[in-house]
Amino acid sequence: MNIVRRIGYLLLFLLLPLVLSAQEVSVSGTVTDETGAPLPGVSILVEGTSKGVTTDFDGNYTLNGISNDDNLVFSYVGYLDQRVTVGNQSIIDIKMAPDVDELEEVVVVGYGAQKKEDNTGSLKAVSTAEFNKGALTSPDQLLTGKVAGVSITSNSGAPGAQNSIRIRGGTSVNASNEPLYVIDGVPIDNSAFNPGGFDAGRNPLNSINPSDIESFTVLKDASATAIYGSRAANGVILITTKKGKAGKVSFSYDGFISFSQDFGSPDQLSPQSYRDYVTTEFPDRAGLLGEANTNWYDETLQTGIGQSHTVSYSAGAEKFNVRTSIGYFSQEGILKNSETERVTFNIASQSTLLDSHLKLDINFKGAQNEDKFVNGGVVGSAIRFDPTQPIRDPESIYGGYFEYENINAPKNPIALQNEIEDNGTSYRGLGNVKLDYKLHFYDKLSAILNLGVDINTGHRRRYDPYFLREQFGSDNGNGQIRNENFSRVNNLMDIYLNWREEFEEIHSRVDVTLGYSWQRFISEFPGYRAFNIGNDILGENAASFAGDSQVFFNKQANKLISFWGRLNYSFYNRYNITFTLRRDGSSRFGEDNRWGTFPSIAFAWRIIDEPWMRATDGWLADLKLRAGFGITGNQEIGDYNFLSTYTFSDNRASYPIGSGFEPTVRANGFDSGLKWEETKQWNVGIEAGFAEGKYNVEVDWYLKDTEDLLFEISVPGGSNLTNVILTNIGSLRNTGVEFTFDAVALDRPNFQWNVGLNAAYNVNEIRSLDVIDSDDFLGFQTGGISGGTGNTIQILREGEPVNSFFVFEHIFQDGLPLVDGVDHNGDGNANNLDIYVDQNGDGIINDLDKTVYKKPAADWILGLTSTMYFWNFDLLFTLRSNLNNWVYNNNKSDLLQTNSIRNGDFLSNVDKRVRQIPFREPQYFSDYFLESGSFLKLDNITLGYTFNDLVDNMNLRAYVTAQNLFLVSGYDGIDPETPTGIDNNVYPRSRTWLIGLSLGF
Repeated sequence: MNIVRRIGYLLLFLLLPLVLSAQEVSVSGTVTDETGAPLPGVSILVEGTSKGVTTDFDGNYTLNGISNDDNLVFSYVGYLDQRVTVGNQSIIDIKMAPDVDELEEVVVVGYGAQKKEDNTGSLKAVSTAEFNKGALTSPDQLLTGKVAGVSITSNSGAPGAQNSIRIRGGTSVNASNEPLYVIDGVPIDNSAFNPGGFDAGRNPLNSINPSDIESFTVLKDASATAIYGSRAANGVILITTKKGKAGKVSFSYDGFISFSQDFGSPDQLSPQSYRDYVTTEFPDRAGLLGEANTNWYDETLQTGIGQSHTVSYSAGAEKFNVRTSIGYFSQEGILKNSETERVTFNIASQSTLLDSHLKLDINFKGAQNEDKFVNGGVVGSAIRFDPTQPIRDPESIYGGYFEYENINAPKNPIALQNEIEDNGTSYRGLGNVKLDYKLHFYDKLSAILNLGVDINTGHRRRYDPYFLREQFGSDNGNGQIRNENFSRVNNLMDIYLNWREEFEEIHSRVDVTLGYSWQRFISEFPGYRAFNIGNDILGENAASFAGDSQVFFNKQANKLISFWGRLNYSFYNRYNITFTLRRDGSSRFGEDNRWGTFPSIAFAWRIIDEPWMRATDGWLADLKLRAGFGITGNQEIGDYNFLSTYTFSDNRASYPIGSGFEPTVRANGFDSGLKWEETKQWNVGIEAGFAEGKYNVEVDWYLKDTEDLLFEISVPGGSNLTNVILTNIGSLRNTGVEFTFDAVALDRPNFQWNVGLNAAYNVNEIRSLDVIDSDDFLGFQTGGISGGTGNTIQILREGEPVNSFFVFEHIFQDGLPLVDGVDHNGDGNANNLDIYVDQNGDGIINDLDKTVYKKPAADWILGLTSTMYFWNFDLLFTLRSNLNNWVYNNNKSDLLQTNSIRNGDFLSNVDKRVRQIPFREPQYFSDYFLESGSFLKLDNITLGYTFNDLVDNMNLRAYVTAQNLFLVSGYDGIDPETPTGIDNNVYPRSRTWLIGLSLGF
């Protein structure tokens, strides 16, 4: 028995490891990403079986009933698989490592994305970390100064004002020069809501919360933009909004409070200086002076208070992620009673279904905007109004405001500002559903369906009290009520196939996309206007009893149908070629010109990957050469211009019949052969990286030729239904060079400094004007100015830059222009021959003596961005400069004259230089008022501090920002930056200070 017992003990001892190894155990742990953040949804499988679990919301898991010998495989999209043997471990924590190949840098392009190294076109991607900081109302402000060849200029300093964006200069003289915006795959119409100009909002892009944007991709050359065909001549801006991150749950808050003040003051005389000047130089007019000291411009101003708050939530698992946000923004203008307010909502989800063969993306953005508008005449009246008069006059019949009764006198700006109610409300819903199905039987081929909708609705109401002075040609106040609604619906359907295949045996990679697009825009603008309301007792209800009224309804629609394709071919990962072709059919043109074809071809050579370049490892990190050519179009001209339309009962269609004006229906002029503008563009570029990618340089040269320019011209009486029609007139050329330099200037453990510099040189020229063949034809005069009736200061002329200034050459003496009313040349007459050069020597000063002198567009546009990180501090600033552009100072030309003091029964203010240059009459066409518009601006500077891991991985960043901190310029006006080159009575720009917080956990 003892022997048997001993043998049994021996067998038990020998078999014990086998018994232990076969018993069931439990394992638990936490899975995190490379930063230590928990990863929910990670798949954990027992190798060789179907047994497994996924991590929970916090990245935790428990796996029961497994063996010590089992191997566990941890897998997650975007990360390398991890394989671990259980052994005697009961707790197994895993940190996942990113899959470098899968995370290879890609860029967003039209209808897809591609590896950056495969890109053949000229484009620039700007992500969140590179965005401008500050009180930004519109998404495009995030890009200012960031992209070579992209000029972003505010049309006005009003809160939420729309910006003018030019990519490589303008390609049109009359149609839109704005780029096409594509938001999450939906091309939008960013034109004004109301063709009559009475918009409910200042800027359609304001409905997009800048805090919801992940990146911009600016497509510049035709090989990148031709995939969008007839809408791509001015470039394309692709906007991608933020999405949920797989495996991460996060909450964030971004907010700030801002304070805005005026940037500078106009150069009119102060109240006492004005009183002294009138008393000394025009004593016979001193009786009109008042006893007050009113700085009218300052009286219109306030400190504009602004605030912004955005709260977002993001979560994701392996096959689903979601992000949602709610935002609120408000900004008072620096002119009293002007304001914009916005509430936004955003949700984006991404799902993977059918064993990862189907991807479903859903995006929706909603917004409500409220805008308070200040009357457009406030600034001009504030600059001109007699500074010796009081704001209020108890005996005034104009609501208690001091007013001159002469209808030619400036109006009281405070009355305009305080008493006119002008408010707009707009709503926008922009969304799309995208299904991307990878065929089960052939996963190299995908079918994509993208359905989008963009709905805009809103209304605007303006109420002018009856007591305000001289409205609409009446000597006494009569009041106005104007109420207009609008709606615009944009429907989109894209259907396309994408085939991607690699042929390793021939070292080739092919990416082919073929598609069909259908897009429709429907707009409606009902409204009414009522005049002569008589009193303010009934308010808006007085419209029913108004002396005059107009009721109108405007409906417009247009469609665009497209067939398009793109082929990308890569050979040896070094030689890449891209060919695109788009065929567009637009309802904006007649049958003979409705369809257009827009091809492009581009080639890129990755020289750095050539075997003979291996010796450069270490100092040359990248080298690529690009070349491309393409044709794009511009159809942004409005609807029905090729048809005879009719005007009913507006100021162009009412005629004096008997004792009054009677409404009529009148046909408008048209050109049935109208066709879209066509732009041919050549581009050559080189990209280089040095010192393992710390220094990167990109240089591009381009040439753009635009043909069939669209422009409104005068036609002989009787040759059409009106004397002005829109037609195709000629051609335009833009030529330029772009330079981009990005560098990690310093990289130390506690200090990093990144610098970005971009520079762009562009010149344009009118190549031909084909409509009028006459030696007497001077060109098409454009550029309306304030002062006189129908005066213009610019011209379109063959061989000259677009909108060149067309002026008289003023005669100077001792550095000052000669003044009018003096016989300077001794011929016994005091006329314009005394002050202007008689260019043709005919003894008469007229348009034939005007010369083309200077241009409004800058030759050079420069941007410098600096970002420093030291310990937990960050310091960022953006400098921007324009060089060799010129500005017509319309405020100066209007104020530098004494006619407003010498004549009439009222006084108005003048420019302070009137003592040295006392023009008797306004010299609107003198080249003296053309001034250099070159400038250097500090757009923004931000200092921040980040508090890391305050509580449970909570991070807090506090920052202060200054916008428009300084301006260096020789310009006499307040700000030389204007989209047209004409500075007149615009809403003044502001300097803004803000304090902000960003919180994330």
